[in-house]
Amino acid sequence: MEEKVDSLKRTARLAGLLWLLSVVPTGFSLMYVRPRLIVFGDAAATANNILANESLFRMAIASNLFSPIILLFFGLTVFRLFKGVNKTLATFLLISILVTVAVGVVNSLNNLGALVVLSNADYLKAFQPEQLNALMMIFLRLNNFGIGIIELFSALYLFTFGLLIIKSRYIPRILGVLLIIGACAFPINTFTKILFPQFYPAIITQLTMLFNSLGAPLTILWLLIKGVKEQPMSEV
Repeated sequence: MEEKVDSLKRTARLAGLLWLLSVVPTGFSLMYVRPRLIVFGDAAATANNILANESLFRMAIASNLFSPIILLFFGLTVFRLFKGVNKTLATFLLISILVTVAVGVVNSLNNLGALVVLSNADYLKAFQPEQLNALMMIFLRLNNFGIGIIELFSALYLFTFGLLIIKSRYIPRILGVLLIIGACAFPINTFTKILFPQFYPAIITQLTMLFNSLGAPLTILWLLIKGVKEQPMSEV
């Protein structure tokens, strides 16, 4: 039994490490690079910002590709960790993460498309600078909506992750509750953007970030430091 608990602790700590490694690049891209370079109301200013900081923009693209790769391994690890709690939920968690990974990788093509439009290649000389800037902004807008789709599937795996934590007996249930609350905020944010774009208030995004500012970070810390409690999981 002690060997089983030690194995679960190692798996939990690995899950925490992988989750952290997947979150940090995403935070760099969304919280640092996007606000610094993209001005959605001004295509010309955005183009100038990207061209003046092309290396930074490319680093953001690379981080958006690195993050899903790590998230894939995180999904496999948490499936191994929780399959003894409820294999159906653990499988759904893994599938949700796999879809999130796929959407995230494909969505990076929009940022690459914006970069291609600004590349000053010979075949782009048929377009006026204003047209190229507008086309670049279309790619960036599509990327923005792609982030919304990622949020939907992230909500699924966070909600399921929260349920599995609540059902298990070795991770504090409050962490599962916080994950579920944060997960419920994502669909509200995404569907409001899609259904009511002309009335979409920025406060919704801010509230979504607020609701997700506790659950995931605290769970990551618990997994990294504590791993799991001493009690074994119950089979379901």
